[in-house]
Amino acid sequence: MLTILILSASFYNVFAQDDDNINSLLHQLKQQNTDTVLADVYARLCYRYCTVNPDSAVWYGNKAMQLSVKVNYAKGIGDAYNNTGWAYYSKGDLIRAKELINKALDRFKKMRIKEFIAVPLANLATIYVDESDYPHGLSLYAEAFKYLEEAGDKTRAAEMLFSMGRIYNLEKNPAKARNYFQQAYDIHKKEGNEIYMAQALSSIANTYQREGNYDTVLYLYKKTIPVFLKHNDIYRTGNAYENIAGTYEAMKQYPEALQNMQAAARYYRQLNSKIDMAYAYNGLGDIYKEAGDFERAGINYKKASVLAAQTAAKNLQRSIFLGLSGVYVKMNDYKNAYLLLDSSYKIKDSLFTKEKQEELLKLQTEFETERKENENKLLKTQNITASLQLERNRMWLAGAGIGLLMAGFLLYLLYRNRQDKIKNIQTLKELNVELEAQKEEISRMNSILELKALRAQMNPHFIFNCMSSIQECMLTGRVEDANFYLTKLSRLLRMVLNCSDEESVSLDTELQILTLYLQLEKLRLKNNFDFEIEIDEHIAADELQVPTLFLQPFAENAIWHGLVNKNGERTLTIKGWIKDDTLHFSITDNGIGRKKAAELKPEGMKNQSKGIELIQKRLSIINNKTDNSHNGFFIDDLYDANHIAAGTCVKIELPLIVI
Repeated sequence: MLTILILSASFYNVFAQDDDNINSLLHQLKQQNTDTVLADVYARLCYRYCTVNPDSAVWYGNKAMQLSVKVNYAKGIGDAYNNTGWAYYSKGDLIRAKELINKALDRFKKMRIKEFIAVPLANLATIYVDESDYPHGLSLYAEAFKYLEEAGDKTRAAEMLFSMGRIYNLEKNPAKARNYFQQAYDIHKKEGNEIYMAQALSSIANTYQREGNYDTVLYLYKKTIPVFLKHNDIYRTGNAYENIAGTYEAMKQYPEALQNMQAAARYYRQLNSKIDMAYAYNGLGDIYKEAGDFERAGINYKKASVLAAQTAAKNLQRSIFLGLSGVYVKMNDYKNAYLLLDSSYKIKDSLFTKEKQEELLKLQTEFETERKENENKLLKTQNITASLQLERNRMWLAGAGIGLLMAGFLLYLLYRNRQDKIKNIQTLKELNVELEAQKEEISRMNSILELKALRAQMNPHFIFNCMSSIQECMLTGRVEDANFYLTKLSRLLRMVLNCSDEESVSLDTELQILTLYLQLEKLRLKNNFDFEIEIDEHIAADELQVPTLFLQPFAENAIWHGLVNKNGERTLTIKGWIKDDTLHFSITDNGIGRKKAAELKPEGMKNQSKGIELIQKRLSIINNKTDNSHNGFFIDDLYDANHIAAGTCVKIELPLIVI
């Protein structure tokens, strides 16, 4: 059971956010009318929706990006990248999350504002720790600490120290972890941050638990609960009960352990947090197993496993596998016990290597050395800085006082002159804004649902054709081809599944999927056709978005209706370029042509391809969303000099959408 106090990753995102709830932010959308202010509100909504509805969070993040790019709002672009990345983290897509947060980091570094730079650094560190890449996480936390310390933000700098202590606690180095937790506690005590002091006490207690000092552990944990309840901190209250339960379990006082773990689960359930409920169920499984109630232990482990599988918490998954394996051993089910034990070892092997240990020690030494040097420099300049700051504060207060008086007088005049006009139009304005917002939300949800329904039809159609290809290889005795085909297909299916919930993907991802598909079809047809994909060198494929699985149905039609029935050389050429702010594609084959292909079709099957029919519907939805009637595709029949069919060319036009 993981008894460490987990620091909410969203803390770091709060660096750039106001303490607004969702309803308040939605109300602000109706009040504001400048693009920069609206971009900030959309970015905060993106963050707030991360734990409520990650899909909506992504949508609001994209709205923030569009407005920020429109007015070249640098901070807004950085916030949009950072918060949208956090939305993908909440969805479990860590690769996309890191990609976007790194873009935010690049933006903020160009702005050279230290408090902003620390935000994506801390968020990236949290993701790497979740992936058990502790050296990378420690390096990023240390870098964030440096920026915050230089900016004079002691409270958040202390949280970086706390997070570094958390890494050492995960590495089972309680003395080193306690040192960092104590430093964080001292800073919070000096700043008067009561709830963070309690949080640091919880982590200090955890280090004593690893050393078996249970009386001190229980005293410190129980001391924190009134503080958390006072501040209505549901998560940390549940975490305190979970830690107390772990202590009683270590003392073999199982009734007290169960009572406290069930209390933790009740608080976590209020948060609707999958990962925290997974920890609680895993803890209940541990306690029931130690108490000899293997049936209840198994039930709770399985509940924990279902929830943990939806997260990237590898240490938690390994702990659940080990616990459930032990239950199966006690129940004489050695087959399942072995399978779970083997799975836990595989996770363990991937978590930490000797190289990571050495890298962690090196980073620790470098950080401590640099910090001592900075402290010495700070002491030398502290008196001079204090004097200058005092003088600046006096001047600022005097100027601020005069400015406030003038601003107050001006506001009073404006208020008196415009009061009558505001009363007459305010009600009508609010109703119009509310109706427009409702219309936009309904339109957005309808579009998303229609696209998901169409992809649900397309994916089984595509997978069925692939499985037919494998079956044909097996039936004709081409075992090696079948094995090679399965390898390629597995990679293709992983990519398709990763994109299955997305309305669109990057052009680079779409081309990878298309290339894999063409390689598979070429293998199936015994290399009886050649293909070539030519994308204009000026196109940044990873920066453009296209509809998911958009090109594949056209390539499939070209192969099966144009090339398969042709004798002699068979070629398929796919080109892409940008012209007049539109993304163009052409898919050209030298097959038998549409007329001949229609004649060869069996009676009753001469209707249009199902894949192309779905593409037409998707294009209709895209046109409705973008108000661009030029999107679509056109099919030209090709003829040679003797007017004999020489193939087909599909020309496609899509809106130019930058990620």
